[in-house]
Formats: sequence, structure tokens, C-alpha cells
Amino acid sequence: MVLALKSAKTDAVLINNAIATLAVNRDPGIAMFPQTLQDGTFGIAFAKDSPERDAWQKACDAIPEETKQAAWEKWTGSDESAKVLPEQDWPGSNGTVQAAVCDTLEPMSYAGEGGELKGFDLEKILLMARELDVHVEFVGMEFSAILPYVQSGKALMGAGSIIVTEERRQAVDFIEYRPASFVLMVRAVQTPSGEAKTGGFFSSVADSFERTFLRESRWKLFLSGVGTTLLITVLSVLLGTALGFLVFMLCRNGNPVANTVTRFCVWLIQGMPVVVLPMILFYIIFGQVAISGTIVSVIGFTLIFGAAVYSMIRSGVGAVDGGQKEAAYALGYTDRKAFFRIVLPQALPHFLPAYKGEITALIKATAVVGYVAVQDLTKIGDIVRSRTYEAFFPLIAVAVIYFALAAILTLIVNRIAVRIDPRRRSKSVILKGVKGQ
Repeated sequence: MVLALKSAKTDAVLINNAIATLAVNRDPGIAMFPQTLQDGTFGIAFAKDSPERDAWQKACDAIPEETKQAAWEKWTGSDESAKVLPEQDWPGSNGTVQAAVCDTLEPMSYAGEGGELKGFDLEKILLMARELDVHVEFVGMEFSAILPYVQSGKALMGAGSIIVTEERRQAVDFIEYRPASFVLMVRAVQTPSGEAKTGGFFSSVADSFERTFLRESRWKLFLSGVGTTLLITVLSVLLGTALGFLVFMLCRNGNPVANTVTRFCVWLIQGMPVVVLPMILFYIIFGQVAISGTIVSVIGFTLIFGAAVYSMIRSGVGAVDGGQKEAAYALGYTDRKAFFRIVLPQALPHFLPAYKGEITALIKATAVVGYVAVQDLTKIGDIVRSRTYEAFFPLIAVAVIYFALAAILTLIVNRIAVRIDPRRRSKSVILKGVKGQ
């Protein structure tokens, strides 16, 4: 929204007062209307009827008002060097709790240098944790994932610019800790016609590049995002291929039970939006299990890719003439050898093109894993855009990297396809195991 305002795509932005205060303090070209449009409170969410909430409420009430105000001014101010969380230097004798926080809503909660989570909400939680002698582990995620994460019991609390509403009160309990309001932001000053903008095009591009990649070493964030995306993709391809092939082998001889169950599962997985399956696994199936979003993502995309592989193998094998298997039996092949030496090699050219396309589709589909608290490549792009208010380089970088990753994986599959091409097999390999050769 701030990007749209600064680029004149919109003339006003409706936003909460925390983000607006930071934007105004950071950019003299933005102004905030003094009138508020709706008042409320910021809150820290706890699961409904959580026994721990009252203790944290008392700890919140014990924090001096001047300490709370100093923290607010620090995080909504323009002095970036002051924006450091207090060290958790207390003993932590009452254990460690987990807090789910948004990683893109500066100044309340966001990922800073090196992906470190920080912000006003996090400092507020740490001030309460000191009172309770508890250590806190923060987990960054999409804003929309915070309340489900808390409801499922994966975290004790959730924070990140959450404004308390009646509907949210029905789902979770809150510690209401600071007044909130919605305000309008507008451009403060119009550039007079004819006045030249300083710096020029190349200067602005260089500045945008510096803020996107060099400042706070943000290129390291992109590298970590690439690593996470590759990890999920490669593991899902390998495990999904094995799963799809195994299921096909169980079903290929017409077992009615196996075929019925498989058809239902494939129909269910392929008919479900890609973003929904990981969320069902994370918040429902594994809702009460301490399991990372990365593992859940691998499980989800393994199921998705496995269903696709099963369908591809089934289609490829179906394209091989039935007489090939009969001829193999006549030559003395067992059923297993007939499949692996005669049928499967001829089926490969039929489904390998689709297999390569499925890998490209999978690596792009992993862009949704931010919904299950995974900082992949796309999520890193969102984090950087939320810090820089720049769209060009973060989006272009993400797009280019996805193209490169897809090209590399496709190249690897092409090399494998060449090596297993049945037309390149020698006569001795083809006839190995044939009686009387």
C-alpha cells in the first residue's frame, strides 16, 4: 500500500497507526491525517481459555508506562540503529515458550538484518517474559497464519500488529496492550511541475539495488530462501517419484482394493488447490504435533508430486502395446523382468516430457509455503519488499531465480533421460536374463 501511495497509483492509504507512524517518521513525503477513522486496541493472542494468559496479563500490567512509551517511540522512529531487541539475559527458570509473529509488518513485527525477527510486539513480549522469568522463541510467518498457529497449540501466543475485533475474540483470547486506530496516509508534498527530480534514472536504480541486496546484507536472505525452496523441491521430487512408482506397482496387476483407494486419493489430491493441502496438514492433521513447516511442506508436495507421477506412469505404461509383454513372457521373462526390461523402458519416453513439466510446476508451486511458517524464496521477497518499499528488484530477483532453478532441475532430468533412453541400450543388456540366448 505504501508503494502504491508513493508511486501515485492511489491517493490515500487506510492503515493502522503503528505502520503509519513509522512511514511518516521515515519518509517526509508521506503525511498522516490527524483524524482517526476507527479506534481499537492492539492485542497478543492466546488460545481460548489458555491457563497461561492471566499470568502474562499481570506481567504486562507490571511494565511501567514510560517503558512502554519508550519502546513505542523507538520502533516507530527513524533511527534504525536503536532498533535492537533486549537480550534474554534472565535465567529462564520457568522454561521456554514459542510465539508466532508476522515477519513483514514493520514496526510491530518483522524480519530485520539476516532474517532476525524483531519489532515493538516482540520487545513487549520480552518485557513480559522477563517478569515471568521465561525465555521466548519467535517463529515468523504470514499474518493470516498467526491465529491458526496459536489455536492449534503450536505456539503459546501470537502477535504482529493484531488489532482486536469481536470476531477474533470468538476464536482466541487477547492481552490488549496498546490503543490502535485506522488512519489515512497521503502524499505530503506534490512535486511542482517542471522541477527536476534529483539523481536520475540510473541513480535511482542503483539506490534500489543497494537497498534490496546490499543493505543489512539482504542478499543472504535471498540465499537462505533459495536453499529452502531447493530443499523442499528436491526432496519432494525424489520422495514423490518413489511414492508414485510404489503405488503404481501395487496397483498395476489390478488389485481392486489398492486401485479404489489410489483413485480416491489421487482424485482428492489433484482436485485440491495447492495452497490448501499444506495448510490442512500443518494446522489440522499435524495440528498438535511439534513439526516444522518445512517438513510439512515436503510431505504435502510429496503427495502432490506422487499423485502426478502415478498418473504419468499409468498413462505411459498404457501407451505400450500389450503384445510387448506377451512377447516377453514367450521369451521366458518373469512378470517382474518383463515390466522392468521391456515395458517400463518403452513407457519412459511417453511420460518423461510431462515429468519434466511437473518438476517446473512443482518448484513454482512451492511459493505458497509461507502460509505454513516457511521462509522460502517468495516469502523472502515479501520480507524485503516490506522493508524497502521497493517492488522492482525483489520481484524481478525472485522471478529470475525461479527461472534459473527450474532450468537447472530440467537440465538434470534431461541428462538422466538421455542415460536411460532405451534406444541407447546394448543388445546384451536388452537380452540379459532371456533363456537360451
